[in-house]
This record gives sequence, structure tokens and C-alpha cells, in this order.
Amino acid sequence: WIPLSVQWIFHFLSSKLDVPSHGSADVLRLAVLGYWASILAVCLPIASMLTPWITARDASNIIDANMNNSDKNGHIYKRNSTDRKKRVIIARKYFHLVAILLFTPITWLDPDMMALSYAIAIALLIVLEMIRGWTFTNDSDDKTGAVEISDTYWNQFYLVFMDEKDATKGGLVVTHIALIVGCAFPLWVNQLLQQTYMPSAADGLSSQSTAETLSYSLEILLPLLPFLGVLVLGIGDSAGAIGGIHFGRHNWPGSSRTLEGSLCMFLCMVFVVLNTGTNVEHQHNSNITKYAHQTLQASMPMGMITLVEASTTQVDNLCLPIAGLTLMLLMITLDHANY
Repeated sequence: WIPLSVQWIFHFLSSKLDVPSHGSADVLRLAVLGYWASILAVCLPIASMLTPWITARDASNIIDANMNNSDKNGHIYKRNSTDRKKRVIIARKYFHLVAILLFTPITWLDPDMMALSYAIAIALLIVLEMIRGWTFTNDSDDKTGAVEISDTYWNQFYLVFMDEKDATKGGLVVTHIALIVGCAFPLWVNQLLQQTYMPSAADGLSSQSTAETLSYSLEILLPLLPFLGVLVLGIGDSAGAIGGIHFGRHNWPGSSRTLEGSLCMFLCMVFVVLNTGTNVEHQHNSNITKYAHQTLQASMPMGMITLVEASTTQVDNLCLPIAGLTLMLLMITLDHANY
């Protein structure tokens, strides 16, 4: 006897891809699993190579600190803490690149499968994190109560990529789970809206008369919603962090973020919005005035998201997609009401 849930999964994976506006494709959903396996087979070994790059200089500093009896507090280790933090940030953004490769094509090809896969991935990551936290806690010294770093490669790999927003003493590491949630949330909301309030994008754009009556926000911003998490985190947040590290000179008041990093984030997101998807078709058929209007419309939500990123102290992977989705839905609602 096979549980109905397992039967449903097998039936779902053995069905064909349901590409929006193109109907059913002659490719089984199982091929998506093969695509994901190929991406991970290439990207995970590269990720393992980042660990020695992050810790190489720190390891030499630890040796120097141990040999120097006068430096009991490990001041030698702290000398390059800023450089190490920058390397950690750059290495963490590598996983944002992996997210772009994993999520973007499938979100376009089969949003239903991508929405389900997000939920499964989040559940699995939570279970794995609970197991990792349990093994970490069991490595603690019961006599002193001090938590020692586990010798397992699993824990060592996690600890290298942790930042100040993650627990440092065996607690839950949230940022990698938040990355998946942040990419998934706009797609989930878009799926819900299409089922309850809004017509399908494929049905809405299939009719020439309907397409002519749609406002800009419904033509461009609405199809962008499923990709908003990947756009903001995979492209915007990554460009902002890397740009800030390499070009940042002027900090926002009361923040460690830089104006140059925020500019990189803003420009990259606007460039992607204006040069992908349905907007490319409109550019070929539009005049300068309409293109300027499109640029302004795209700049408004991206600019607000950039300001949120520059000012927040919360987990970026969660707050940026939620804030961005709220702003875009508000723009779509107001624009549709006034159109």
C-alpha cells in the first residue's frame, strides 16, 4: 500500500511541464530534477572550495596567536576580522547566484512545480538544521557548559558562512532557510492571487484587446511578481553587497551600508526589469516617451526596496522580498484602480 501523498507526488512528477502561455510541453517534470541535480553537482564542489579561501588567513593568525603567549585574548586573530567578514559576504552571495540558476528557469517554465519545490526544500532544510543543531549541542562540555565547535565537516561548513544574524552557539541558523523563503514568498502570493482575484497572465495577455487595455503595471509588474524574490535577493542584494565591498566609500547615516553599494543594487535591478521578459517586446514597439515612463515605473519600487535594504537591521533575505512585494502590490492596486 502506497500513501496517497506519495502517489500524488509520483503522478505530479511524471506529468508534463505546464509552461505559462505555451500550454503543456513535451518534457516531463522529472527533467527538472535532472536540471537541478546538474546545477548542484557543479556548484556544490565550488562552494566547498570557498571554505579554505575564507579561513586561510585566519588559520595562520590562530597559529601566531597560540605561539604568542602575550596575546592571550587572540588580538592577532582579530587583526583581519574585517577582511574575513568581507570574504564571508562575497562567499555567501555565491549561494544567491546558485539560487538564480536553480529557481529562475523553473519559475518561468512551471511555477506550480517551483512553488511545491520551495515548500519541500524549506521543510528539508529545517529538519537538517534541527539535526545539525542537536549534534552541535551534544558536543558541548557538560562540566563547564561551554559549547565547543564540532569536528564534523557539516558543522564546520555551516560555521564558516555564518554572519551576525545567525545563532553562534548551536542555535538555529536561519539565513539560508530565509533565502529560500524569500525567493518563494512572492511566487506563493502570486499563485494565490491568480487563483482568487486576478486572471491568469496567460489568459490576460492572450487576447489582443485585453492586452491593449491593460495598464503598464498589470502588463509588466504583475508578471514580475513570481520572480521578485530572485530579483531582489539573487541580483539586487548580491550586487549591493559586492559593489559596497569594492567601491563603497560613503556610508548611509547610522548604517554600515554604503551609498555606492545601494546604487549598484538599484541600477542592477532596474536594468534587469527593463531588459527581460515582456518588457523587451514593449521597448521594440514603444517611443522614447513610453520607454521613459516604463523606466520611471520600474525605478519606483526598486528604489524603495533599495532604501529598505540600506536601513534595515533585520534578516535581508526575509524583509526585502516581503517589503518589495507589498510595495509592488500597492502600486498595481492603485494603478489598476485609476486606470
